[in-house]
Amino acid sequence: MGESYVSSEVRGTFGYVDPEYRSNQRVNSSADVYSFGIVLQQIVSGKKVINLNLKKPMPLSKMAWVHSRSGSIAEFSDPKLDGEYSTEAFDLTLQLALSCTSLKKERPSMEQVVERLKEALKISTRAKAGAPQTKPEQSFTS
Repeated sequence: MGESYVSSEVRGTFGYVDPEYRSNQRVNSSADVYSFGIVLQQIVSGKKVINLNLKKPMPLSKMAWVHSRSGSIAEFSDPKLDGEYSTEAFDLTLQLALSCTSLKKERPSMEQVVERLKEALKISTRAKAGAPQTKPEQSFTS
């Protein structure tokens, strides 16, 4: 009675917690960058963090790395995008997501992440402006 207890134990969903936290038990901003990188990979791929339905389950970050290195980023992109995206902006975003999930000392700051996302948005917007317009009845068919 009369005493309080504060816990700084990290809780998180498997796949989103920085693997380096498991070894050093230290919380810092680069762990948040890691988690954001995982979320960004989910957004561009439409995939789960870990797909247990595969014959050989593979973490999303490893899958992203494999596709990036092999040059098959189109295979990693969310099929719902139906190929209608700037490959330059997609590649920049994927590389950003990979840098967020790299070793802690190589990760960007969140400020750098925001700047690179703004750059990807500019590229995407420029690409859309130069692309021929589709008729409304042809877009987003299910």
